[in-house]
Amino acid sequence: MDAPELAKPQPALLMCYGKTPYTPGRYLEDALRRIGIRVVRMEETVDFAAINMSSYLGVLFVESPSRPKVLVKNIHLVTIPKLFWIHHGENRLNANIEMCGWYKPDLLLMAHSLHLAHQFPSPVRFFPFGVDPHIFHSATPLAERPVDISFVGGQSALYRTREARMKYMETELKGKRTVSFNKKVFLHDLSSLYGKSKIVFNHTADSIKAFNMRIFEGMGCGALVFSDYAPEQEMLFQDRTHFVLYQSRNDLMNKIDYYLNNPQEAQLIAGTAQNYVRQFHTYDHRAEQIINWMKKLRA
Repeated sequence: MDAPELAKPQPALLMCYGKTPYTPGRYLEDALRRIGIRVVRMEETVDFAAINMSSYLGVLFVESPSRPKVLVKNIHLVTIPKLFWIHHGENRLNANIEMCGWYKPDLLLMAHSLHLAHQFPSPVRFFPFGVDPHIFHSATPLAERPVDISFVGGQSALYRTREARMKYMETELKGKRTVSFNKKVFLHDLSSLYGKSKIVFNHTADSIKAFNMRIFEGMGCGALVFSDYAPEQEMLFQDRTHFVLYQSRNDLMNKIDYYLNNPQEAQLIAGTAQNYVRQFHTYDHRAEQIINWMKKLRA
């Protein structure tokens, strides 16, 4: 009688970052688990002298600015692939350069701001945000959504133009359209709002133009995303195929009026974008890419 085959051990990954409910690392960690990776998370200090490297495919460090930086000891002992994913540009450049020196990654993964790649000592790969379709989803057609335009995001001196444009929209559209700006909602509540919205408004900071998560989340919820330009957008999305790009305040208002009065065109773009991000740009896709890079580095 043949001996029964032993089950293969679940591949494991050491993930080092400060977890919060909303950080991109959390979405990626969830996705890694969904694709069958055993994730061991470490959030404060990692002493690699105390870790059995043979147990892991690799080490993934993730920037998490709202939490303390993960400190490392004996990084020189790491013999498996090391990746470091960062999410910010100029406003966190010095901190990320410092951490890159600590972690010594084999690959630095940048969510945007590729013009800064030359500032880092490690090879760089473009690794944008994605969408978690288990959170951000909606099947409601635009014509049945009660909110015409929504926006959720923080307020600071970095976003004066964005604030001015939202105030202008509120004034111009008062009594004509339903808008929802600056609600303090997150995760499933955020998804619910976007899933009730025809248009999700996006605007980058005044001086730091960075590709952000709002675009993916709005698309994932089947809304028509409006955005100003940020570098790297065109590497993933096409204007008037996946989203609507506006150049100025007048251009924004004209396009809002056009697409709200032409719902079939709005639905075509929003539906195309939702299908596209589900097919190519979920965090499960990002997780698979992480594992593929680690396997190539191990080869």
